[in-house]
Amino acid sequence: MIEGESGNDDRRFTLLLKNFLRWVSCDESEEDSVSQCENAMEQALLIQSMNFEQSQKYDELLEEIKQATEDTKLKILGSREKLKEAKVIRKNRQEYHNLAKIINEHPNRKETLCKISKLKEQLTGLQRINEKYDETILLRKKQFHLFLVALRGLQKLVDRECSSFQLFFS
Repeated sequence: MIEGESGNDDRRFTLLLKNFLRWVSCDESEEDSVSQCENAMEQALLIQSMNFEQSQKYDELLEEIKQATEDTKLKILGSREKLKEAKVIRKNRQEYHNLAKIINEHPNRKETLCKISKLKEQLTGLQRINEKYDETILLRKKQFHLFLVALRGLQKLVDRECSSFQLFFS
């Protein structure tokens, strides 16, 4: 009958006091009084059982909420793990795409080996041409040296003839 926590206690006490005073001052028969008391007791028992059932429902609801909270926490943890995995997968995928892009920028091995062999052939050809030019230059040097030696010889011969010619005319 007394709630205890709300501010309705004073009002209930006042109501109880009025009912008690009315009961004392009333000239009703004992049967009416007993039936009123029984009725009040019955109401109190019904209210008590209703409060107990409501309390049990609240307890069940509280357990359901706790269970739902725990389930949600587990789902959140699972989602976090999935998010971490997704981040790693995304990072790996980006690295893969970057490496694939770099690899695609360069020709494949077969093309590269083909180009290298062609360049080696060109280099060999250029080396042969260079050797031919070196031989030609060496030949031209020898010929030029021979030409200079012959020219000096002629110069000496001319100088001798000039000097003998001058001696002859002098």
